[in-house]
Amino acid sequence: MQSIRPMSAADIPDAEAILQAAHRMEIPFANLLRRNLQLTPNCWWLLDQGNKTVGVVGAIDYEKFAHLGLMAIHPDAQLIGAGSKLLSHALHQLESLGHNSITLYSTDAGLAFYPRHGFRWHCLSTEWQLRKRAAHVPTFRILPSTDFARIAEWDSGIFGGNREPLLRALNEENPNRTLIAVDETGNFVGFLLAQAAVIGPFAAATPQAAADLLQHALTLNYEHPHASSLPTLTSQGNRFSPPPDLPPCALPATSSAAKPLPNNAT
Repeated sequence: MQSIRPMSAADIPDAEAILQAAHRMEIPFANLLRRNLQLTPNCWWLLDQGNKTVGVVGAIDYEKFAHLGLMAIHPDAQLIGAGSKLLSHALHQLESLGHNSITLYSTDAGLAFYPRHGFRWHCLSTEWQLRKRAAHVPTFRILPSTDFARIAEWDSGIFGGNREPLLRALNEENPNRTLIAVDETGNFVGFLLAQAAVIGPFAAATPQAAADLLQHALTLNYEHPHASSLPTLTSQGNRFSPPPDLPPCALPATSSAAKPLPNNAT
């Protein structure tokens, strides 16, 4: 018998074990789960099968939309409808909270699954492992900043939602690693938060601003090989390329972003 319940902090070890088993990777998820649960404690759920927890899913509330993430079903419970049941529950709960737009990132493995639940393909992103180029002449000034209210206000015009709580939480985990780009008149043109192993979140008004931010971020120290996810193709056919100053060392993963169809869509 399957049942779905809210996730609590005490469930984090079980949720981490499910994610590791589903992804077949012994990487830590506990800190990420703990941070996201603190940000949106009413948007995380577990699927129990008998006396065993076999599924996890959650979302971050960006006010104008919610973003689903860290969805996983233990391999022992896959292919029996567990994923559909858990996702349907999450979507129903998020809609009841007033979210009419819900997004997610998917690997290629999920591209057949999510459209069955009302999602449509929106854009493709590629994960790049970047190396610093010896010669790079910045156009914009790159400065440290903790003015997250200003950053979030500017970012909302690009991202479409409010990332201020997330940015503040990430800054607590990665202090003094938030950068902004400004032009010669002091106008804000981008920001970047460099985590221990992932470069981002970040946004920039121009490719040059993105290149300057990324190049500066590559001068920082990292615990692991660092990576960044950059958009490469949208559903409208728009293609993007990373700045020429920042060629990839590897292309380890490709993901797709999706969002649900309107309720009256056919």
